[in-house]
Amino acid sequence: MKKSILLVSHSKEITDGLKVMIEQMANSDVVSIYSLGGTSDGELGSDPMKLIDAVNEAEDSDVYLVFADLGSAVMSSELAFDMLEENQQARYKLVDAPLVEGAFAAAITAGVTDDINQIITEAKNAGKKGWE
Repeated sequence: MKKSILLVSHSKEITDGLKVMIEQMANSDVVSIYSLGGTSDGELGSDPMKLIDAVNEAEDSDVYLVFADLGSAVMSSELAFDMLEENQQARYKLVDAPLVEGAFAAAITAGVTDDINQIITEAKNAGKKGWE
């Protein structure tokens, strides 16, 4: 099963750095990472069309796991969902997890299992540090 992880942030530098880190740690042929930070003209912000373009580019993916950091990045991810074709929407998963920890855990887990629920659960639990 082919999986794509879409990283969405206001900053291209954040998603570029996270993509590099994940690709170095999660060496897998079944997981593709997309850095979708910033606007299309390189400014701070987010752009739902970047997500649409990534989904169309990764059309062979069985699932798109979307991780976003703040406010408008989340809204752009939701707007992109609304703009997708129905068959793409069925594979587009907005994951309510921390961007860095969640995407990293999802990529590692996705490299060893096709169980989408397990991948999402690991992503959601990744941000818990237990520092109480």
